Amino acid sequence: MQMSIRNIVRLNSLLVAGIFIYGIGTDEPYFRAVGHTPCLFDYLFWFALVVNGPSGFIADYVSHTIVSASHFEWQFAIQYGLWLLFLWPQWKCYDVVVRWCVGDRRRETVLYVAIASITLIGLVGAHEAWIYGHRPRELAFIDRYFWFVRVAGIALSGLVILGYSQFRKRDRALTEHRSQLPGRGV
Repeated sequence: MQMSIRNIVRLNSLLVAGIFIYGIGTDEPYFRAVGHTPCLFDYLFWFALVVNGPSGFIADYVSHTIVSASHFEWQFAIQYGLWLLFLWPQWKCYDVVVRWCVGDRRRETVLYVAIASITLIGLVGAHEAWIYGHRPRELAFIDRYFWFVRVAGIALSGLVILGYSQFRKRDRALTEHRSQLPGRGV
């Protein structure tokens, strides 16, 4: 089964758009502005950040930069609009890097070292953001300062790239195998 980058972006866009619609329906912009305990929306948001960390982080940061905190509904809408906009460049960059590295041992080794570095540095950054971004007496309280989750999303993007590279490597091997079968060409 060969999945194109277009389908991956389409599925992730549906995930992000679905979370946005669910967030609007549950009044998440208000709860994010005043703080709350974790709920289903937060778990879905965190999952989407794990899969699409860089685009989600950039969209969140830019939306907080261009819209003041008092306009939390607009900030929420702009964040998800930008997230959808940034999905294609993020996954296209993943695809370019992985296609360039797959098949060349040295490049793959450099990719794996880079992935380990991104993940390690990101998790250390998430730990630091956790220290400054939560209230120690309220362990499970989420507000607009709850940035460690976003940093962890970037950290885990290294693992997403690793998974994607393995997926591409398998697709490449299957394509080469099929082209070597008698009477079959690509």
